[in-house]
Amino acid sequence: MNPFERFSRYLIKNAEKISKEITDYNLKKLDIELPDELVSESIKTNTEFLGFLGETLNLSNEMVAERFNQWYEQKQIKEKQAQYATQELESIIKPYAETRLQLIEMLTKVSIGEGLSTEEIVFVNNRLSYLLDLSITETIIERERQTKTMNKKNEQTITELSSPIVPIEKGMAILPLIGEFDFERSDYIMTHVIPKISELRIKTLIIDFSGIATIDGEIAARIFNIHKVLKLIGIETMLTGIRADLAIDVINTGIDFSKLDTYGTVQQAILSYGK
Repeated sequence: MNPFERFSRYLIKNAEKISKEITDYNLKKLDIELPDELVSESIKTNTEFLGFLGETLNLSNEMVAERFNQWYEQKQIKEKQAQYATQELESIIKPYAETRLQLIEMLTKVSIGEGLSTEEIVFVNNRLSYLLDLSITETIIERERQTKTMNKKNEQTITELSSPIVPIEKGMAILPLIGEFDFERSDYIMTHVIPKISELRIKTLIIDFSGIATIDGEIAARIFNIHKVLKLIGIETMLTGIRADLAIDVINTGIDFSKLDTYGTVQQAILSYGK
C-alpha cells in the first residue's frame, strides 16, 4: 500500500476523531453555548466531510465537484427535516478561515506521518481547500435561496393583508388599497379578491385610493381593467380617495376615468349609494 492510500484510509478511519477536535476548537471561539443536538450534528457533518475527502482523493476536481454537490444536497435535505437550516450565515462563515487553517495543520501532520511527499501533501491541502470552498459557496447559495423564498412568502402575506375586503352593509363592501400597487397586487386582486367578492354576493364595491402614493400609466390601466372585470360580472364600482395629485397623475396617463363613479371620501360614496 502506497503512502497516499494509507493516508486516505487513515482519514476515513479517524474522520470522527478529527471532526471532534475541530468542533471543540471552534466551540471555544464562540461567545454562546450551542445546544448539544446541534453540536452533535456539526460533528456528524464534519465527519462525513472528512470521509468524503478521503474517499475521493483519487478523483479529478470535476468528478469531486459533481459528487460533492450531490452529497451537499442530501445534507441540506436532512438539515431542513431536522430544522437546522435556519442557522445564521454569519455563524457559519465567521469561523471558516480559522477552521481551514486548523484542518490544514492537522492533515499536514498526518500526511507527514504517513510518509507523503511534498507534492502529495500540497495536493491534499489543495483538495481540502477546494472542497471547503465548494461547501461555503453552496452554503451561501442555499441561504440566498431561502431568503428569496422567505421574501416571496412575506410579499404574498403583505399583498393579502393590503387587499382586504371590508363589508359595510348588505351588498356593499370596501377594498382599501394600501402601499404600492404593482403587478403582483393587481394580479392578486384579479385572481383572489374578485372571486371572493362574487362569493360574498357584493353588488357595489368601493375601491379606496387613500393609501396609494402614486399612480402611473401602468397602474391606471390595471385599475381600469379591474373595473371592467367587475362590471362584466355585474358589480358596480365606486372610486374614492383620489387626491388632487393622484388625479393629475391619472389625467397624465391618458386613461379616461371620467366615466367612472368617483368620490372624495368613502363616506361620500356610502351616502350616494343610499340615495
